[in-house]
Amino acid sequence: MHTIHPISHEQTIDILSGPREIPQVVTANVESMLNEDVPIVDVGRFGEFVVGLAMDRPDDYETTVRRNFNHIVALGTCSVEMAWLQAGDVHIPRPRRLHEHNQSVLNTYKRVFAADFTDPRDRLLEPMFALQDGGKSHCVALAHPDDPRKSRNQAVHNIRIANNVLDPVPSDILTPDEKTVIKLLIRQTAIGTALGRHGDKGAPLDEVVEVASRELHALREQCPPDYRDRFDDYLLVSYLADAGAHTQRAHYIDAATGDVQVDVTPEDRFNPDGTETNMTLDRIFSEAPEDSQTLKLFQPKHLAVMRRLFPNHY
Repeated sequence: MHTIHPISHEQTIDILSGPREIPQVVTANVESMLNEDVPIVDVGRFGEFVVGLAMDRPDDYETTVRRNFNHIVALGTCSVEMAWLQAGDVHIPRPRRLHEHNQSVLNTYKRVFAADFTDPRDRLLEPMFALQDGGKSHCVALAHPDDPRKSRNQAVHNIRIANNVLDPVPSDILTPDEKTVIKLLIRQTAIGTALGRHGDKGAPLDEVVEVASRELHALREQCPPDYRDRFDDYLLVSYLADAGAHTQRAHYIDAATGDVQVDVTPEDRFNPDGTETNMTLDRIFSEAPEDSQTLKLFQPKHLAVMRRLFPNHY
């Protein structure tokens, strides 16, 4: 029998700043609870986390970074298991814990996009961002130690975690439609895949667009009617905020020191000879001075994909 209860802020910080490898016993517990449909969070505390996100208001960027750190710590307090999921490494080309990536995504959303998402329905975006990669560290923990791509199956685990955490939440905290839209957005992988296949790997535009369009159409078809006029906006921001978290414009707070860190350092982005490592996503966004506060796709191949997938936006 699994007993889930919230933990203290202090215990959460200790876990978030401790080892980067999730203990095997924790991974086994999480896997068991996911398989048995036992919530991995204290539902009441998770509800408080969602309400806290909804009550937050845009502020100066430094304050926003501090607030989002506190929000993600609050998510970690929902259970020992959730704290460890947030502490776990997500196995990208630079050392990064899940809670650090989640902060970078939320900070990117607030800095670049939040001013355009003020419809009351848009409140679902921030809990979505907090869960968008929710299964990634669990995926890494389950992978074979010698697997060079430990997060390859993250999409499966992201939706498993989302279903487990969201389903028990009372409808006065998140409505059934809000939960549905959040889950649909978490399932979206088409945009980044299409941009990468056509832009980096040279796959034919028609082929790339056909595959991505099928996935996006399936998601749109399942979107509740009251959200369909906003759904493409949500699809785009769910990709762009996450991609923006893999750039030098993104920041997070280190749980051990409380210091603000840049998510991508020059060493992450550039080889010693000044060429791109291609291990970050800075290169896909315009760095013209007038675009410094935006995340603007500019490469012709990327724009060709987006014009076909989102003709009303590009």
